[in-house]
Amino acid sequence: MQALLKRWPLFFVVVLAVGMLLVLSCGGEEKKEEGTPGAQATAKGTPIGQGDTTGVTDTEIKLGTHYPLSGNPAAVYGTIAYGMKAFFDYINAQGGVYGRKINFIIGDDHYNPPDTVEVVKKLVERDKVFAMISGLGEETHASVWKYLEEKGVPDMYLSTGLDKWTNPVVRTRFAGNPDYVSEGIFLGQYIAKTYPNAKLGVLEQSDQLGQDGEKGLRAGIEGSDVEITAVEKYEVVQSDVSAQTQRLKNDGVDVIAVFAIPPQAASLVKTARETLNWDVPIVVSAINCSDIFILLASAEDAEGVISSVFGRQAYEPEIPGVQKYMKIWDKFHYGATGDLTNFELYGMSIAEATVWDLEMAGKDLTRGSFLDAAESMCKVAPSTGDGFGTWNTSPTDHRINETFIINVVKDGKWLPVGETTSFESTTDCTPMEPPEGFEDQPKVGKDAPYVETP
Repeated sequence: MQALLKRWPLFFVVVLAVGMLLVLSCGGEEKKEEGTPGAQATAKGTPIGQGDTTGVTDTEIKLGTHYPLSGNPAAVYGTIAYGMKAFFDYINAQGGVYGRKINFIIGDDHYNPPDTVEVVKKLVERDKVFAMISGLGEETHASVWKYLEEKGVPDMYLSTGLDKWTNPVVRTRFAGNPDYVSEGIFLGQYIAKTYPNAKLGVLEQSDQLGQDGEKGLRAGIEGSDVEITAVEKYEVVQSDVSAQTQRLKNDGVDVIAVFAIPPQAASLVKTARETLNWDVPIVVSAINCSDIFILLASAEDAEGVISSVFGRQAYEPEIPGVQKYMKIWDKFHYGATGDLTNFELYGMSIAEATVWDLEMAGKDLTRGSFLDAAESMCKVAPSTGDGFGTWNTSPTDHRINETFIINVVKDGKWLPVGETTSFESTTDCTPMEPPEGFEDQPKVGKDAPYVETP
């Protein structure tokens, strides 16, 4: 946490503005756009990507992404992209993938949709990237997802939990996070088991983040004696939710579930603990399971707050995969300094999934073979997957993370408790046959050791 303070000394001056901008959430008003059902195809009926080697040479694979790196409070999340770059550089130091080095181009979109359009079009039309990796932000990526789909550019492992990215499934688009409905079910089940007969209050963002979360929450408590007796909403431009918190207390709720981003979730916690002297149990969405939430709420007020999380954290250095990521970050960090945080760790996991796809696609890399591999993950254990299940995908399942565990704030850190719960939709699969030469590649995954590089 001290490293975060050192890294962003001006962070607290602008952090409440992140309520308007935070990218690990759904942002503004939902737009009604329909995806293309099933696999995309050309006019002749050939699946998208077959034979397409855009961005690939004998020595290079060009990948791109759009992230806020400057000119905006949301630039703190740019370190996710730096985490991806660190992992790609680690792979490059071992010779790359089938002799090809990964050229990872990070486009700075300032978390501004018009800039996102400009950045992505440059990456696609001028830089000729092979794929986009982990585009960040609801409003920003909503400005380019259809463009990427129409161009047949693989749009991989988006960093948001909105259901619309993968429902319906489109061949070229994959999500990196579990969806908010599944998370709501998980948290509802936890509340029903831990607080039977409770009167449940809900604070939610007034858009699809809140709608999806509440939908899942109601499904999770169904059949129990827990009842939702109060729902309070806030607009994303609001940073202070003290009035909503006061109304929840006036309604006499026993537990609060929060589908909000860190500034508002922290506002609820601080209001409850400091202003109202209210020791009500608080359960927050996984988008708050980060250093930022604890810094905003204060470690003292956040103590005991419950959340879900869908992967290992930088707080768990005893996990071998986390140790490996720490070593990679120490050697290959780029554009950021300080100790590994959850942001960089998450970025590394996305890069690791991408490298697995590239390796399984084989030496004769095309967008088609890459997408075939991405749709064929079966029991793939990531480096940080200890106790967290595996990555599994299929032509009808384009989310690699579908497993949760409960975390609790203790002494200023998020710590996992209990067992993992899986919402994995691909349960019957056969591992893809590795291509020729796969055994010579720099392995990724739980069983791959850290490799010392020059």
